[in-house]
Amino acid sequence: MTEVVTGSLVQHVSLGIGKVVAVEPTAVHIYFPHSERRYAAKLRWPAAQTFLTSAGVEPDPWLRGLSSFALDPATGRYALAVNFLSHDEAIAEFLESHPQGFAEPTGGANGSSKRERAARWRAAHAEWTQSFGGGEGERLLADGKLRELGRRALRIAGHVGNLPGTMGQDVLVEALDPAEEVTGFFEALFGLLSAPSPARARYEKLFAASQALGVEPDLAWPMATLFPFVAEPGRHVLFLPKSTCGAATRLGCDLRYKPAPNWVTYAALQGLSAQLLEKLQARGAQDFVDVEVFLNAISKRPPSGAERRTKPAARSRSSTPARAQAASALQGNR
Repeated sequence: MTEVVTGSLVQHVSLGIGKVVAVEPTAVHIYFPHSERRYAAKLRWPAAQTFLTSAGVEPDPWLRGLSSFALDPATGRYALAVNFLSHDEAIAEFLESHPQGFAEPTGGANGSSKRERAARWRAAHAEWTQSFGGGEGERLLADGKLRELGRRALRIAGHVGNLPGTMGQDVLVEALDPAEEVTGFFEALFGLLSAPSPARARYEKLFAASQALGVEPDLAWPMATLFPFVAEPGRHVLFLPKSTCGAATRLGCDLRYKPAPNWVTYAALQGLSAQLLEKLQARGAQDFVDVEVFLNAISKRPPSGAERRTKPAARSRSSTPARAQAASALQGNR
C-alpha cells in the first residue's frame, strides 16, 4: 500500500474505512466511524500495515473533514469532543427543534415560528437587494455618500440585530460613522461582491478593512462576514464565533479559529458549509442561510457537566459627545 500519512483514508480488513489521525514510530491512530463513537483506534505499527490498504478507497468528504482530534494523555488515544455528533445524530437533534426541517413554514406576526431565524436572514437579504442591488451601492460610494451607505446598512442589519452573536445597532452606528476607514470598508465589500469567484486577496482586504473600523474583538468576525452573507447567501458564509465554533467542534471539524478574521479559518468554514449544504438539501436546505440555522441549532448543547461561560456585553468604541452626535445623524431618516 502507499505510505500511511496523517489525514489519509485507509481500509482495514475488519474495521472498515477510517481516517489516519496520527502516525507514531510504534503506533498508528485511525478513526473508524463504525467502531467506537469518538475514539480513534490505536494500532501497533508497523504490524498494522498488513491489515490496511489505501487502494480503491472511495473519497469521503465527511470523514476527511473530521479534524478536531485531541490526544488524551491518560489513555494515549486521540478522541473527538465529548459532545461529538455524527451527521445522522446532528440531523436528529436539529429535527427535535425543527420537526419539518427546512421546509417548515415561517410563522405569523407573533414571531413564534422555529424558522424565525431563517426568515430574518432572508428579510435582511431582501433589504440588501432593495438598498444596494443593481450597482446602487457602488454608485453611492462613487458619489461619496457614506452617510447614506451607513443608513442603508443599518436598515439591513436591523432585521437580525437582536440575534445572539450579531452586532447591535449602536455598534454599527459607531463603526460606520463616515470616515476614511468606512470608505475602505465599503470599497472592500463591494469589490468582494463584484467578483464572480473572489480569490483569497479580496477576502483578506475585507477582513483588514473590517478590523480598521474598531469594533470590539468579539464582534470582528460578524463585522467582516455579515454583509457578504446577507448580500449573497448562496456564496458567502457567516461566522458567529460562539455558535459557529461550537457547532463545528460537535461535528468534529477544526476551523483553526483565531479571533481576528483570517482566510484560513474562513476557508475552513466555507468547506464545512458546502459539505453540509450538499447533505442538507434532501431536507429542503436552499443555501447558507439554512446551513447557518442548522449550525446555530446544534451548537447549543454543551458537554455534560461542562461549565457555561458567557461573554460580557459588547461595548461601543466611544461614548464621547461627538460620537453620540454622529450616531444620531447616522440613524436619521433619509
